[in-house]
Amino acid sequence: MYTKKTASEFSPRLDIVPFLLFGGGLVLITIAASLGSIAILAAVAAVVFFSVTAQLIHRLAERKAEISFFLIIPTIMSATQNVYLTTVADAMDSGRLQFAIILNFLFSVALYLVLISAKKPAPEGKALRKLIKAVTTCLAILVLYGAATVVLFQHDLAAAAASSRNIVAPFLFLLIGLHASAWAKHAVYLRYLVMLGFVAIVFGFIEANTPDFWQTLNLRDLWEKKGISVQQDSGLPKNFFASEQVVPGEFLRRMAGPFADPVNFGTFLFAVFMAAWYLRGLLCQIATVAAMVLAVSKGALLGLIVFLAFWTRFYASRTSHIIALLLLAAGAYNFYLFTVSSSTGSTAAHIDGFTAAFVEFPHHPLGRGLGSSGVLAGLFSEGSESTSAVTESGLGMVIGQLGIVGLAVYLVFFVQLSKHVLRIKDLRDRTLAAGLLGGFLLNAAFNEVALSPNSAAPYFIILGLVIGSDLAAQQEPDAVPAVPRREASPL
Repeated sequence: MYTKKTASEFSPRLDIVPFLLFGGGLVLITIAASLGSIAILAAVAAVVFFSVTAQLIHRLAERKAEISFFLIIPTIMSATQNVYLTTVADAMDSGRLQFAIILNFLFSVALYLVLISAKKPAPEGKALRKLIKAVTTCLAILVLYGAATVVLFQHDLAAAAASSRNIVAPFLFLLIGLHASAWAKHAVYLRYLVMLGFVAIVFGFIEANTPDFWQTLNLRDLWEKKGISVQQDSGLPKNFFASEQVVPGEFLRRMAGPFADPVNFGTFLFAVFMAAWYLRGLLCQIATVAAMVLAVSKGALLGLIVFLAFWTRFYASRTSHIIALLLLAAGAYNFYLFTVSSSTGSTAAHIDGFTAAFVEFPHHPLGRGLGSSGVLAGLFSEGSESTSAVTESGLGMVIGQLGIVGLAVYLVFFVQLSKHVLRIKDLRDRTLAAGLLGGFLLNAAFNEVALSPNSAAPYFIILGLVIGSDLAAQQEPDAVPAVPRREASPL
């Protein structure tokens, strides 16, 4: 259903009480992380989560509630955790650090449980209930089969838990968005995302242009306790530098933003770009693209290519669309040639990691089990080294670990999701959803980080909100007819 977006939808007022509870809670969590006990950290986090979710429950009881701020909390935690945790990195051991890192995911689970138990302000339509049931079934199958592989293959539990968090993230956050669509407008959520993106970009410009910024914050200690080595000369992780040599022997320092990880930052930036495009924020789009370039994010670049392909399909003539596809393909191919000729092997590793999943599939049709392959699993596996060649690729990691079951569930999930996206009535909503979904799929095929809750959350919450509102609108008997296929829209 096409509805004209009002100014109030694009300008939400900050929820002061939840904001203060959450902000104060992060301070308490940071202090608790330095006190020397996981039990203390867990207790403080539980109190903070209870306070915030109690406010959410109170809001859900109001028929005309707006809960978009609560939905952005996991992404705020993802964006800032490497900053606030560096302040106490020297006082933490590895166990407390790993627990503190997954708090954003634990809050997301709590958010999901609150939403599914809340009484909706209006009955859900048949199509929305069917989609929620299908996604929930897919999630249940992944969880049950994943648990079975842990018993069957006996891989390290920490590696299995870390991998499972990434594997279920798209399903969990889509369900959060679908359930939350009864109380949240996606335009409001997008505004919060743009606000967070603006802060992140400003932070990124500061850290990228301040000598010894991360060294002063003791990032070395934080990353080493994560199990990730840093370079001895710079004190920074290897991925802080582009793999391509623009000048022979020299590697460009990448903008990392508050994520303190250029890969997560680049994935986040594409979601911010899509939000800024939807809200017609031209200056924000320009700033976001500039940040993508400085972050040297190939994932964000792939996302932009996908978005431009869909934009010309929906908003331009057929001839313009074909010409644009040819130009985009030529540009992407030439960039690939440049990367192959100047890279130290990073691009090849991402591509080979994806194709290896299909090469190994006939030999391991049931998969190798949770925690058996991939970059994240390798960080947590103790005393064992994977023989799988599946690295870097998110979708390859799913196939490598869960075999035919993981492949089938992911295929069903994304095929059904694609059908719903392409049926969205509002053209701008459809373009937003198609760009995000297509960009995610390409990124996830060649990068395991795309599946991380740090990266996937805004993508699938937006998809859930947009699809949920579209399906709800189709239940209305007096729905306004959809707009024509072609609609004038600036990039």
